[in-house]
Amino acid sequence: MRRDVERWIENIINSSIDISKIILVAENIPLPDTYKELVASVSLVPGFNKERMKSLSEWVRFRNIIAHEYLDISWASIRKFILESDPLYESFLKDVKEYLEKQLHIDTAKT
Repeated sequence: MRRDVERWIENIINSSIDISKIILVAENIPLPDTYKELVASVSLVPGFNKERMKSLSEWVRFRNIIAHEYLDISWASIRKFILESDPLYESFLKDVKEYLEKQLHIDTAKT
């Protein structure tokens, strides 16, 4: 079960990295060298809160620990991720949805 939860966390964080990369490319913003910087850089796009994106980017380090099994991950760390990251991811997904709605509206108007 523990490995399942760790994979779940890794996949959630990987998804935020992938979404961030897509948004930055769409906005012609150069991609930073690290995944942490990549997630934080989404705050350069209007509609994304700088502090929330910085907080979200802090979890990228946790993903590295899980993915590469550097340390034995404690249940306390996993619990902290679940409790602290939930509101961040909810806000991020809301902002992504609003961003996509704006982009689709603009693209639709051009055709």
